[in-house]
Parts: sequence; C-alpha cells; structure tokens
Amino acid sequence: MSLTKQLMIILAVLSLLGGCASSSEKSYRLAEQSMKQGDYSAAFDQAVSSLNAEIGNHKAIALFPELAESAYAQKFTEIEYARSSGELDRVAYGYDRIIAMNQAVAAIRDSLTLYAPRVSVTKAKRQAMNTLLAMQPHDVSELHDQAYKSAAASHYTNAGSHANAKNYRQASHEYNRALSFIPGYRDAVALAAKTKGLADLADARLYYGQGKQAVQNHQHRAAAEAFARAESFVRGFRNAHVLALRYKDLADREDALASYLEGERLVGDHHYREAAAAFERALSFVPNFRDAAALALHYSDLANREDARRFYIKGERLMDRQDFDQAAQAFDQADHFVPGFRNARALAERARAFIAPGHFELRTLVQESVEHGIPLRWLHDVHHGYAEDVKVTNIRIIRQGRFNTVYEYWPYRLQVTGVCDLEVANGEEKKLSFDTVVDYRIFRDDFNEWRATFR
Repeated sequence: MSLTKQLMIILAVLSLLGGCASSSEKSYRLAEQSMKQGDYSAAFDQAVSSLNAEIGNHKAIALFPELAESAYAQKFTEIEYARSSGELDRVAYGYDRIIAMNQAVAAIRDSLTLYAPRVSVTKAKRQAMNTLLAMQPHDVSELHDQAYKSAAASHYTNAGSHANAKNYRQASHEYNRALSFIPGYRDAVALAAKTKGLADLADARLYYGQGKQAVQNHQHRAAAEAFARAESFVRGFRNAHVLALRYKDLADREDALASYLEGERLVGDHHYREAAAAFERALSFVPNFRDAAALALHYSDLANREDARRFYIKGERLMDRQDFDQAAQAFDQADHFVPGFRNARALAERARAFIAPGHFELRTLVQESVEHGIPLRWLHDVHHGYAEDVKVTNIRIIRQGRFNTVYEYWPYRLQVTGVCDLEVANGEEKKLSFDTVVDYRIFRDDFNEWRATFR
C-alpha cells in the first residue's frame, strides 16, 4: 500500500472519530430519538440542523427523504384534525409550517446539488443523494391563502357577536386577530378602533364609579387609584384627573399622619430604630411633614448609639472569654454604627492581633524557632556536641493555655517530631530523630509578626 493511500485512510479514520462529537452527528442522533418517539416534526428540524451543519453527513442524507415525508404527513393530519375541530387559526399556522418545511428542503437540495458532483461515494450513498435531490415540495400556497381568509373571517364574525353583546374589549381583540391574518380585512381596522374606544369608555365609567364609591367609604387611596385608572382609559374623562390628584393628596396626608403617630408610639416604647423608619415613611408620603425629618434623624442617631454601645459591651465580654475573632467583629459593628465610637476600632485591631495562629502557621513558627538548633535534651539519650539543620516533620497540640493578656502570648504544650544533624568532635556528624514534648510561647514581635520560643 502506498504512503499516500495510508495517509488517506488515517485521515478518514480521524474524520470519523471527530464526527462522533460533531454538531451534525449530535443533531442526527436527536432526530433518530425523536422518530422513535413519533415526533416527526422535531425529528425533521433536527435532521435539517444536521445537514445544515454538514451536508456530507450521509446517514442524515439517507434518513431525510423518508423522515421528511413522515413529518409532512403528520402535519397534514394535524391540519385536518384542527379543521374538523373548527380551530381555524391552527389550520392557518399548520400551512405556515408546511411552507417553512418546503423552504428547508429546498435549501438542503441546493447545498446537495453543489456537493454531490464533487465527491466519490458508493452506489448506495449516490442513490440516497439522488433520492433527496428528487424530493418535491408540497404546494400549499392556495390552501394557505384560503386558511388565512377563513381564519380572518371567523375572527371578524366573532368580533361582531361580541360587539352586539357589548363585550367591546373582546370584540376589539377579535378584530385585531382578523387583521393579523389579513391586514386591512374589510372594515376591521375601523371597527377595532371603534370597539376599543367603546371598551375604554365603559372601563372609564366603571372605575369612575368605583372611585365615587370609595370616597363614600372614606377609602381615599382606593378612590385616587380608581379615578387614575378611569383617566388612563379615557384621557380627560369628566373630572377624573382632578379627583385622582385630590384624593391622592388626601390619602398621602392621612398615611403620613398615621406613620408619624406610629413613630411617636414607638418612641414611647423605646424602639428607636423602628420609630426612625416610621418618621421616614411619613416623609415618603408628604415631604417635610411636620418635624418628621428632624425626628427621623434624631432617633436614627439615637438607635445607632444604642447599637454601638450594645456591640461594644458584647465585644468586651467576648474579649474576657478570649473569643477574639467574634470580639473583633463586635467592635467593628460598634464602629460601623457610630464611626469613632469610643476606642472600638483600636480594640477591634487589638482583638484580631490576639487571634491564635492556625495549625499550619504554628508549625512554620516552630520550624523557625529551631533554625539555630535545639537543646540536646530533646534527643533524650546522652549526647555531646550541638544540633544543626533541624527539620520539624510534625507537631501535635497537647494543650493550648489561655492567652496571657499581661505579656500577650499564647502558651502551648506541643509534641514536636523531626530530624537533625548532631555535630560531635573531630567533625563527625550523626543523623538523629527526635520526638519530645515542649512548652512554647507564641507572641507578636515589634513588627506585629508571630514568633515562637520554647522554654
């Protein structure tokens, strides 16, 4: 076999392997699944997608003609069922679908016409391509036009029935539906506008009446909204706009007063945060209502100071319990409510400085503490000389004492294991391991960095 043929075979194999994950192949597999489920419409779209992605997908080419005819047949069946059920819109939309399918088939045939002469394929594949090229569209243009006329006529008739029954909003909708099938159908444009006007007038009268009823019931907010709705349907309807503004203003003043009185009650109960919110709510209804702005500011400030004091005390208690992480957060909260409150910010920083280092950091600190050697007693047996090149392999916390607040250090009792070189006389070295219990102090140096020292 020549080198050229070998390369062609390799490329063909690689192409097949790559095609397994191609967009065309994925769409083809989806089409097969949809066919098994009897959904030929979805299968048709997926097969079209497969061939649009790769016109040379011969499996899709072989499948497409039979699949397409099944999809057409299924759609025609659906159209006839819709016709017998009097669902004329679905009939029209069904023919839209047929036309779209025709266009998809024509596009695939055009692509295949360009592709087919350029490739050398088996007789079976050539026959499949010829079958697809021989496909003819289903001419439904007259049926489509007639379906659109029938749908328009049906909606026009329904609109007339609704208009006679004074269901003007529905009548307007039906006239517009007729126009969606045939623009300018008969006098539907004028009738749609006329029935919409009548519907708007009826709704304006309805909401105007609801507004008057709400006024009698002293429901001023509901009255304002009802008059505004009446105005939204018919601009300038009676005096709806004036009444909407009048009763909105009255409702706003009523709600502002109610919120103001609620604020005063909450002040009496020492709920200053809620009181400030109530005074602010009064302002949202009527800007500059009485002295609500000053009261909102005053009680918001008072609430902030109370919260700052509460978190400050909480931070002090947490410091006493040596819960430094939570203490720092409490002092931060105190400073958040009242910036600069007492010394909360400094205490937060102090508390964070006292938070004990994590296990990994602790091991690093222990390693740094033995850089200049370890006491020979760590080696247990009697040795002479000095230890160097100490490597800590592991530490285990046996006990962690309480933080010493006077000298500011954490006391630890650690089990420390590792290896070292022991320098003895005449330059002789020994490699030794150690496993000992050591008391450590962990403290911060002048640069606020953790350091460790053993006793």
